[in-house]
Amino acid sequence: MEPADVKCVAVIGAGTMGAGIAGEFARAGCRVRLLDMSPELLARGMKLAESAQGALVKAGLISAKGSAAALKRIGTTTVLEEACDGVQLLVEAIAENLLLKRQMFHRFDACCPNGAVLVSNTSGLSIGKMAAVTRRPELVAGMHFWNPPHLIPLVEVTQGKDTAKRTVDLLMGVCRRMGKRPILVRHDVPGFVANRLQFAVLREALHLLEEGIATAQDIDAAMTAGPGLRYALLGPLRTADLGGLDVFAAISSYLFPTLSAARRPPGSLERLVRQGKLGTKTGAGFYRYPKGERERIFAVRDAVLPGFLKVLRENGGIERL
Repeated sequence: MEPADVKCVAVIGAGTMGAGIAGEFARAGCRVRLLDMSPELLARGMKLAESAQGALVKAGLISAKGSAAALKRIGTTTVLEEACDGVQLLVEAIAENLLLKRQMFHRFDACCPNGAVLVSNTSGLSIGKMAAVTRRPELVAGMHFWNPPHLIPLVEVTQGKDTAKRTVDLLMGVCRRMGKRPILVRHDVPGFVANRLQFAVLREALHLLEEGIATAQDIDAAMTAGPGLRYALLGPLRTADLGGLDVFAAISSYLFPTLSAARRPPGSLERLVRQGKLGTKTGAGFYRYPKGERERIFAVRDAVLPGFLKVLRENGGIERL
């Protein structure tokens, strides 16, 4: 099977990620079956997909006609057997719980056609452990989209120890067909690549906060007004190349020994969680979020990110720099 041959896709889970992923496949011309446990969850998922497509239209990245055509390609169901009937690719986007995912992959294996590829949108759980409960481990892989999937081009394609090369090649090609920027994660390590980078930064940010070295506002500003701007375009390794590897080696020699090597979340983070301060969804975390603030932040995000996408498209992607 070639990437262009993938015509029918099942997306399991109609939450923020599942709905967004369904929209991306639909825009690429695939017929999509979106599954969740109730008509109410599916209706919410379709509203999320419509909102995502509307944001792309508003940004001038797709036409209103293209958006409408994509949405018509998405069907909904609460019956797993119906979602899996005749599909060539199934994307799981349910709760980040390995036991639940393994249970569902066992069911996917029983319901999907023999040649169908089964992938998980997990942020970093073991692909091999999901593949192990199927009769087709060579056709099981990770396909980690990033939130919001309609605006973030990255997809991490992760191979388990038994994933066939043809499966990886197919998924990389499907991602490119969708206009995404796939990377291949060659080893099934926790967190894959991008989350390992993200949480390495978070660990040091929490350490700086815990030690009173800077405030939350100043730590965030240090990233958004400094290296974050470079990393968005160049990444950490190309940034080092441009700065001079001799310089970076010298700084590493005295800085690395002082960086946080914490093996568990710091007290400041655990206290916030115990207090029920979980971030924007509860109105407080490292910052306070009065009513409407979450929506305002998302609106700014959705206005800014399309500009980055346009720059990357105009330059033919980061590889052309």
